[in-house]
Amino acid sequence: MIEEHRLRRLIHCEVPGRAEGATSREHHRGDPRCPAPPQLEAGEVGHLLNMLLEAYDGRRPAAQVRALVAPEVYAGLTGPRRPRPRHRTQTIHTCTPVPEVVEACARVEADGRSFALAARFVRTPAGWRCERFALLKPHQPAHPLRRAA
Repeated sequence: MIEEHRLRRLIHCEVPGRAEGATSREHHRGDPRCPAPPQLEAGEVGHLLNMLLEAYDGRRPAAQVRALVAPEVYAGLTGPRRPRPRHRTQTIHTCTPVPEVVEACARVEADGRSFALAARFVRTPAGWRCERFALLKPHQPAHPLRRAA
């Protein structure tokens, strides 16, 4: 069983008593007594982005964030990994282009370099889910430019 107790849920209400035999995931999904929060606060977005970066870096098992991300995002977080530097968010900006969608961009630092991060969160009956997650790194040219002597 995955250690779900380490995940911070994004559902902001008291959990009613569990029905016998129901798992926690079945218990919350689509429960009208415990809806997903109407909006993600900037602090929550930052927390989610840091959790996803930890999974990307290999410092957190990707299985711990599986319930928070779309299958395409999860596929990008799994598989063989080479060691990566620790990525840290520096600044985070959010916007709500349409109701129930939050888009975020962030400046991320690793090994003294800055990168851009883009993410999109969509509200579902089970909570907020990351539909897009992209760490944008600068393109490295195949051949370095040579200076004329």
